[in-house]
Amino acid sequence: MDSESTLIDLQVSKMAEELQGSEIIKLAGEIHTKVAQGHQIYNFTIGDFNPDIFAIPELLTKMIQHEYEEGSTNYPAANGMAELRQSIVDNVVSKLGLNYTADQVLIAGGARPLIYATFQAVVDPGDSVIFPVPSWNNNHYTHLTRGKGIFIETTAENNFMPVALDLEPHIQGASLIALCSPLNPTGTVFSKEQLTDICELVVRENERRAGLGVKPIYLMFDQI
Repeated sequence: MDSESTLIDLQVSKMAEELQGSEIIKLAGEIHTKVAQGHQIYNFTIGDFNPDIFAIPELLTKMIQHEYEEGSTNYPAANGMAELRQSIVDNVVSKLGLNYTADQVLIAGGARPLIYATFQAVVDPGDSVIFPVPSWNNNHYTHLTRGKGIFIETTAENNFMPVALDLEPHIQGASLIALCSPLNPTGTVFSKEQLTDICELVVRENERRAGLGVKPIYLMFDQI
């Protein structure tokens, strides 16, 4: 058997074989191609702002340069710099009145590593994950963790946000509810009442599960 046929016969995991690319990145690539061809496009795909229009603050630029000059180029702690985590705790306590410790805060370069870690920490293979459609990449995170996606189709009447009545029929068999506000890609947000109803639904379900000794259902709230 020659090397070429050996490569063709190689197989990977079932998850990798069924992997699908990000829909929004595919669309963004098509738009970049059209722009390169001279088409005038108003790009509302990936939120990667033009630095000529949305530049980072001058003070932040100076601070970044200062840290480089001071040699602050080593890897930070895996869970984030201790001083930064404590600063976040202080801010949450003063502005939201919620009591957390620095050990309950994680820092990452962007939301995706922490979202993926949340899925991996909570979802076992075959577990159900509830999320609204449209939404950003929850279907892919579910696939990567070998879970089962439960798609909640939203409506304009509810501002394209899921409501408790949408989730209730599916909650008993699920391990995770993945929510995002403002929602990507619609930009719409939860009302206080919508989010309160969902949280109360989760509390009631976990009270029921506590008596059964089974894993609770988790709520991931991505306040991007």
